Amino acid sequence: MDFFRLHFFKANTRDINIEAVIAFFEVIDGITIDDSNNRLVFNYVDPRLDLTCRFFFMPKSQVKEIYRLDPKYYDLNFQLEISTLAPDFFVEKVLQITKRLVDKFSLFVFHETFVDVLQYRRDLVMNIFMRIKQKYLELNPKLLNEYALVRKDKLHGILRYLNDIYELQKHYQQEETIVPFYLFMKMEDKSVKVAFEWKYDTLTVLPIYLDYIIVNRGNDSSIINADEFYEVAGKYLEEVPGFLKGTYVVPKKNLKKINKILKKYKFSKIKEAFEFIKHTKLID
Repeated sequence: MDFFRLHFFKANTRDINIEAVIAFFEVIDGITIDDSNNRLVFNYVDPRLDLTCRFFFMPKSQVKEIYRLDPKYYDLNFQLEISTLAPDFFVEKVLQITKRLVDKFSLFVFHETFVDVLQYRRDLVMNIFMRIKQKYLELNPKLLNEYALVRKDKLHGILRYLNDIYELQKHYQQEETIVPFYLFMKMEDKSVKVAFEWKYDTLTVLPIYLDYIIVNRGNDSSIINADEFYEVAGKYLEEVPGFLKGTYVVPKKNLKKINKILKKYKFSKIKEAFEFIKHTKLID
């Protein structure tokens, strides 16, 4: 796997308070610290998305041809490393952490595509990351055998739903409404269909960007087309207020009507073979 690396510099000094850096990362949920093998590593596992990156100090500089850079900037041998295949939504979250880091310690940044060390600009770094990822996928099409490609705006909405799912669960807890996780189905043509499992006769949120709904009736389950369901049942659903447009909820007053549709309506049969994959295998 290839990585996107962002190097951190300081102006006119190499001094940085390591104890303060450790304190900065210690309070971030999802960070673990490893100081073995002559490296100080801050491993980040996003607690909502289960995606990873790391910030780390090395014994010596990892910047190629560092002599080309303005000598007033000193390499701290400190860098961010994130998978080139990471979804944009996750990268945006990591770059928010990076923004707090550079502001707190007065850092500058360098990437191999830069002419020189620069003041940190999140939009610039994000744009460069997206271009590199696109080129990397073009050069390595076989990666789609291991991963699955999803449209950028679609994956952004999916990951935002997963990122905010616990807040939604708290919101709907008193109404005994389930806020489900997604299921992702990789089809024979390598496309991804988005689904969730719905236990029959229960109130539920319907996540954004659904393709299929897996209706579970105990010993019997069926896969129905989400578009067909919305066509016949949409008038009985309500949008989740203040959330992603296209996220719906079944109100208690309409549950019996919804149950009748799920039980009686002749939905199209899904015949294509598929396999379930984790959201960590989705790329945009």
